[in-house]
Amino acid sequence: MLTEGVSLIDSRSDRVVMEPNETYWNPDRKPTVRIIYDNVIGKTEGIKSVAAGDGRVDVVFDLTPDEAKAFPASEHGKIQTQKAKTILTGVFNENRPDSPWRNPEARRALNLAIDRQAVLDQGAYGYGTVIPAFIQPGRYGADPGMKPFSYDPEAAKRALAAAGIGGRDLVFVASPAWKGVVEAIGHCLSKVGLGCRFVSAKEEPPEDFDVKLEWYFDWTPQYPVACVHREFFGKDATLRQGPEDPEFDALYDKLLHTSQEPDTEAVVREVERYLQDKAKALFLYSPYTLFAVSDRVAFTPYDTCMSELAETRIKG
Repeated sequence: MLTEGVSLIDSRSDRVVMEPNETYWNPDRKPTVRIIYDNVIGKTEGIKSVAAGDGRVDVVFDLTPDEAKAFPASEHGKIQTQKAKTILTGVFNENRPDSPWRNPEARRALNLAIDRQAVLDQGAYGYGTVIPAFIQPGRYGADPGMKPFSYDPEAAKRALAAAGIGGRDLVFVASPAWKGVVEAIGHCLSKVGLGCRFVSAKEEPPEDFDVKLEWYFDWTPQYPVACVHREFFGKDATLRQGPEDPEFDALYDKLLHTSQEPDTEAVVREVERYLQDKAKALFLYSPYTLFAVSDRVAFTPYDTCMSELAETRIKG
């Protein structure tokens, strides 16, 4: 919530008040409002407050596609979107030695089975951008020559059968926020003779699950390999669902020992091409960051996925 005025700083866990910094160095960006972060008001209640215009809440961060879609028509507030350095991608379960997903051809086949634009439109109401791998077009390291995997269900069906994956249910583990995305993926899979079962990430996933959807964002100004790619595939990766990949490790080491531009960006692009060539993930799209915003404020979102209000102003 944003409000004008002055009061003491309250740093209780349920309520944090931030006062304007009167000595801020840049007069053109000098803050003029108090900011109250209220962690007692739940997200659902906060969204209703913005729509009702009751003055309790002005900005709600991190809406899910379903929450944004359900936001009622209102003269008091609206949904704002921001393209961010985010990915929603599927991590193949390669932990079992007999996992079919250790086979790059099987991983590639599943990528060919997915109509990404349809998954985005049907599963997330279009709140995102289809991307080739992990980097959005136009950002540092994006390879302008890369295109997303084509949608080719016939080729996918043949390759999946050759890999011994035809005619069964695939188990997808995902946050409840992405259940609609999994259902849209399931619609694609039905066209290649596969079923799809959703398992909430809040539950203990079965050991033989097939794919886990992960949302992640690049918190670096550049060099996403050092942040995003490493988290999925590096030696100390937290999101990897399989053995170490020496080829990826070699590329990462190459990046660490490349310090001059444009050579550095060339290595980043090399990493991106490697991920796609080996179909290292089930590539999907880059989700927008979604906000419910009161018409009392002029809200400027950032692409960092943080709760930033540096450029936000109260109107009038």
